[in-house]
Order: sequence, then C-alpha cells, then structure tokens
Amino acid sequence: TGTVIMNRKKEICSCYHVTKGDIADAVENGAECFKDVKKATKVGKACGKCKKKAKKLTKKLLMKK
Repeated sequence: TGTVIMNRKKEICSCYHVTKGDIADAVENGAECFKDVKKATKVGKACGKCKKKAKKLTKKLLMKK
C-alpha cells in the first residue's frame, strides 16, 4: 500500500479526522469494501464531502491487496 498512500497523515474526512493511513489500516485489517471501511473509520458518515475521495482510495487499496 505504500505506493498508493504517499502521506498516511493526509486527512480525507475533516468531520471525523480520518486519514489516508486510517483507511489503509482498515483495509489491511480486513475491510473488503467501502462499506466496511466506513464502518471501521466513520469516513463519509457526516457531511459526505469526502465520500468520493475515500471510495476511490479504498478501491485502489483493495486492488493492491
């Protein structure tokens, strides 16, 4: 996942302060889809502005698995 995530500390979701690293950790810990990542991190659960970016990152990470 190192090539996909250039900065693990970069915030994706400002509502819940979810970072790229948090999303990567969720995938590494067994998340198999965006719904699983959302459940593990709360990304996309508030205002929804981050959902598109978070889904794209999740898809990239799952493809690398």
